[in-house]
Amino acid sequence: MTGEAERDDGASAPTEREGANEGAGTDVGFEGPTAVSVDERIDLTITDVPVETVDIRVSLTDRSGRDWAASATYDTPAGTLDLESATSADGEITGGVIELVQRATPAEGSDPYEPERDGDELTVRVERDGEPLGSTTIEREFGGPGVESEPVDGESFVGRLYEPPGKEPAPAVIVLHGSSGEPADGIAQLLASHGFAALALQYFDWQGRRENLPTELVAVPLESVENAVESVRERDGVRGPDVGLFGTSKGGELALLVGSRLESVGPVVSVNGSGVVWAGISRREFPPGPSWTADDEPVSSVPYTDDHSVWDVRPPMEMEPGYSQSLEDADEGTIAEATIPVESIAGPVLLVSGGSDRMWDSVRLHDIAVDRLERHDCDYEHLVYPDAGHAITVPYLPTADRERTAQFVTGGSADGYAEADRDHWPRVLETFETLRT
Repeated sequence: MTGEAERDDGASAPTEREGANEGAGTDVGFEGPTAVSVDERIDLTITDVPVETVDIRVSLTDRSGRDWAASATYDTPAGTLDLESATSADGEITGGVIELVQRATPAEGSDPYEPERDGDELTVRVERDGEPLGSTTIEREFGGPGVESEPVDGESFVGRLYEPPGKEPAPAVIVLHGSSGEPADGIAQLLASHGFAALALQYFDWQGRRENLPTELVAVPLESVENAVESVRERDGVRGPDVGLFGTSKGGELALLVGSRLESVGPVVSVNGSGVVWAGISRREFPPGPSWTADDEPVSSVPYTDDHSVWDVRPPMEMEPGYSQSLEDADEGTIAEATIPVESIAGPVLLVSGGSDRMWDSVRLHDIAVDRLERHDCDYEHLVYPDAGHAITVPYLPTADRERTAQFVTGGSADGYAEADRDHWPRVLETFETLRT
């Protein structure tokens, strides 16, 4: 499994982009930002357009060097095109530059878009019948200027802490990755640009690069996360008393579990997580041991079904049938013991689920948490996006080819992910804003 606020430096303020054109002999102008955060919309206006119809093409390059692009045709009867408010000539594009970015497709290959750690460079070109009229570039960053980071190595945890600009104490959020084992640095950077001290924690490592971390998602001590929570709370520059938790997939399960155990945890966000604890994930043995331990004892979990016919082990693997059958095979007592007591979480709970999740049925698994939250009259929200799968992430990245990777079927559609990405993220920020009250 896989498992922002306004810019202090004014970089996102509209400015005349003189000298940004690449078209020969044209006077097309650009009014808009020179740099934005990845999760910001882009208010871009094109001026002095000499023709009544133009093609707008956006392009960007991902971490692997693949080029992505999308284009649309717009009418410009007054010689000016406000892309944020304009609709394309065919009526399909209403979200300006950002919607074009989300619709971008790769020139080759079929893997999902992966931005560089620091973000990407977006080029917007204006063309007519294939002839260039001008272009401009916009830097898109994970976090704005002033965000600083440093490695944090505890006795039982490792990670990188991202701190927001300024000297005012900031509330803290621990960011938990999924079963990929890779820290979610991009999300932590974005949270820092919104005024949070965000620790991208790593709690296990498939590659064995960290001597003090498990090499599989098996028997991971909950104390490693709990110690990180307490360590962050005690840092200078962190505003307490509570810490937020954000997790995706297995990290969402972990966030709900740790949040239910610690009074020092306030709001919890689980994206495509689970309201029950599952057995671990191992490359060496099946069935594996438990995912988590507490005080050196295994945390109760739902075991995997021994009906091997429901496990698709040929890449790309579709894991949902195996998880769903495992839940059907488990007796009520086992499920009850593995169900996370989410009603013990001190702050608001935000659950985000893809209705077409093919890694596991996150709607069903989150609904187990919803049942307990409702029975105890807790503060929660469950956002369900019917056409999104397991790969919901921060907004305004290309969404093509997310339905599957080389290894897994994740489900969903490009349009479904575009909606889920842009809709859920503001709710994430609002949930963590409760740390300031």
